[in-house]
This record gives sequence, structure tokens and C-alpha cells, in this order.
Amino acid sequence: MPPFDSKLISDYVVVDLETTGLSPEKDRIIEIAAVKVRNDAVTDKFSTLVDPHRHIDSYITNITGIDDSMVKNAPDIGEAMPEFLKFAGDMPLLGHNVIRFDLRFLQAVCPVDAYCVDTLDIANHMHTGSHGRSLTALCSRFGVINDNAHRALSDCLATHGVYQKMKALYLDKGAFFTMAVSCGRKLYQENIRAKCRMGSALTANINGKGDLLLSADGYPVGTVSGSRQAEFEENLHLVRGIFVSRIEENAKGKLLMSAEVKLGGK
Repeated sequence: MPPFDSKLISDYVVVDLETTGLSPEKDRIIEIAAVKVRNDAVTDKFSTLVDPHRHIDSYITNITGIDDSMVKNAPDIGEAMPEFLKFAGDMPLLGHNVIRFDLRFLQAVCPVDAYCVDTLDIANHMHTGSHGRSLTALCSRFGVINDNAHRALSDCLATHGVYQKMKALYLDKGAFFTMAVSCGRKLYQENIRAKCRMGSALTANINGKGDLLLSADGYPVGTVSGSRQAEFEENLHLVRGIFVSRIEENAKGKLLMSAEVKLGGK
């Protein structure tokens, strides 16, 4: 996972697809839209319906408004894809859930090797309150209008608007991610009880086993390994603090703890 600040870009192509279902292997693209952004401003737009050469289920029509009659005379994916790739060029692709959804559908058609920024991933690193992290929820959270949700071009413009809001929020308030702490050892349990409360500051260093060791007031309280340790190390230049974000006691009387890592901001 690249460091968080590498996701803060000003030149990109927002992409959104509508499809016949959720499986890149079994389903087909029925609409492609893209919005070109330079210096944070929209400079060009691309949009086309795509004939999937199959029936569009009523469930999809109810969501998107796209039915069989609308795609009957549209280009098929073999015609539409080269036009999209020409529009996108070598610019980074940005979208909401773009890596897990849109990119996989595009790659099912032809090789697409582009740097991707996923606004869902960014939202997962921001405090969004009770709004949730769907595109609809984020539009509500940030006051972005999506005139025609679940149509690709409107969703592209909404994603661009949300991204700009989140980027500004990050530059002002920063972002975060949470690490589950392995703290089952008796020493760690004792130190947590003595030194840790919600919001307590922690420090981190690498122990003799290569794991990230967290301490409170110099007393070790647990370790972090795997993907969260990798994320911490990749973002080390952005870390502004580590704080206890959860302490719970399980049915066996063992304490469970999580730590929130704050990144960036002023």
C-alpha cells in the first residue's frame, strides 16, 4: 500500500462504470464515463453507453435507469474501450472503489496498467461520522450534489467533488488508520492496566523479532505486525501521533487494545 500522501494528486481521470452485475468474469460493462482533471479542475468529459449483447436485468435497470432499448444501438466494448483508453491516456485513474470494482472490469476486457487512487480507501482513513463511506453517504457528508446517481458521468463528477473535499480535509485535519495490538502477554496486560486509558499516547519502535512494539511511558504494551506494521512504516514520515483508541476486557478477563495512528494535517 503506497503512503497516504501519494494519493493526494491534482491531475487525474475519474472513471466510473455501470455493469450488468458485480462479477468481472461473468458480467458486462453497460456504461463507461470519465472526467479529466488538471490542476484540480475538470477539463474534459467522456461518456458512452455500451451494448453488452445480453439482457439487462430489471434489478440493474431499477438502479441505473439503463435498459435494453438504451444500449441497442450503442457501441460494444470492443469499440468503446479504445476510445476510453485514448481519453485517459497515461494519467492516474481515480474512482470510488475503483481498484476492487472498476479496474477489475476494465482489466477483464484488456490490460490496463494505471496508477489508481481509490476514494473509498481515502474515506476509510477519514473520520466521516455517522454518514458512512458509500459515494451517496460521502456526498451527503461533504455537501456534494449528485444529480443522477448511478449513472456513470454523474457519479464521476460527484466522486471528483468528494475527493476534492477529502483532500482539503486531510490537509487541514489529517487522516488516520487503526492497528489491532497483540497484547496477550502477562507483562503487556499489566502495563496496559497501569499506563493506558482511552486516548493515551503511545510510542513505537521495532523489537528484536522485527515487530512494531508499542509502549506507554516507556512500558511495552503490545506489538503490531503484518499489513498494519507495513502501513505504519510506509507512512512514517506522516505520523503525528499514536493513541489508544480501544480498550476492552473479554470474557476471560484479557484486555484487548487498538491504537489509532494519526497522519498528516496541520
